[in-house]
Amino acid sequence: MNLKESPELGAFRARVREWMEAHVPPGFAQQGGKYLGMDEDQDVEEWLHRLAAQGWLAYRWPKAHGGPGFSDAEQVVFMDECRRLGAPVPRGFGISMIGPALMQFGTDWQKERFLPKIARHEEMWCQGYSEPNAGSDLAGLQTRAEMAGDREHFIVNGQKTWTSRAGAADWIFLLVRTDPTVAKQKGITFLLVDMKTPGVTVRPIKQLDGQQGFFETFFDNARVPAQNVVGQVNQGWTVAKALLEHERLSTDANLEAQLERLKRVASDYLRQGEPVLVDASFRDTLARLEMDTDCMRYTRFRMETAVMQGRNPGPEASIFKLFQSELYQKVCDLALEAMGPDSVGWYDPRLSEDAYAWPMRNAITRAMSIYSGSNEIQRNIIAKRVLSLPD
Repeated sequence: MNLKESPELGAFRARVREWMEAHVPPGFAQQGGKYLGMDEDQDVEEWLHRLAAQGWLAYRWPKAHGGPGFSDAEQVVFMDECRRLGAPVPRGFGISMIGPALMQFGTDWQKERFLPKIARHEEMWCQGYSEPNAGSDLAGLQTRAEMAGDREHFIVNGQKTWTSRAGAADWIFLLVRTDPTVAKQKGITFLLVDMKTPGVTVRPIKQLDGQQGFFETFFDNARVPAQNVVGQVNQGWTVAKALLEHERLSTDANLEAQLERLKRVASDYLRQGEPVLVDASFRDTLARLEMDTDCMRYTRFRMETAVMQGRNPGPEASIFKLFQSELYQKVCDLALEAMGPDSVGWYDPRLSEDAYAWPMRNAITRAMSIYSGSNEIQRNIIAKRVLSLPD
């Protein structure tokens, strides 16, 4: 990717910046670095609706599917301007995951039915992958789908867990076992299920902070039309792998902004009468994290360029997910080191705006090395698909 801006791209940046400065909800700037938890945030919802009205929500999508048709470089500029203003880059189960999967594997009916509504932010999605006994070993899932007597529906029974945002979702994309007699990866089907289907029940999982961003989802003889199968019956593992690669790219830690916040915290807190930031050992660690963040930023550019050009991320997504999750955890560790005893604060209003969020952010980043495939799984993928090591 050529990162040098042409006059045309500069004009595009100016147009995007002008629109965003006029339409980004003021709450983002007012909240600063505060961590508000995982429950739905009204400012985020308002932002997504404004982007959808502008036609920019599905910023990576072609015009034919409801996107703006941005070029590769324009997509990077769009993301840069979002991050500059502290506004979330639009991602999630609809825009970044099921949408691209439907473009690649969906039928014409599925594309026409679902993609426009995702791009207009009219329908919300959640993911039905993990189960109580099938998390890292996702292919071990046991939720069953059996063909009904009319041959036009599947009957789904089972349980999914960690279904983020299920309480607000209209649809769920689901991995189900349709053939228990074959190798476990070969008997899985990818299915789209309306959350209002009789037999679908959602139960919140209350978190440490009292919020409920995660849910359990139960299926009790839920009847799902066979036309909702994405790809081929018993070939859902192919769709699932492609979607997971997009999910591993869709996390956006915005570590550049976090490092700037970390520097301010290290300037405010004292160690032996001097700011923590002047400590040579601390500054050495901070410098290494900054260099790693720069490396990750350019790696993201390369992978996002591949996706923009219609190529699947491939095993690079595992490298990126592994590196980003562990790097973010290291940044949080260093922030807590700078804060000293205040690092045990929890939604503590006495803390400064820059320091306030680090204890909660540190807790949630522990999950980054587990979700979307644990880091142990990512290392296995890298060993097999990049290094060609034997099982």
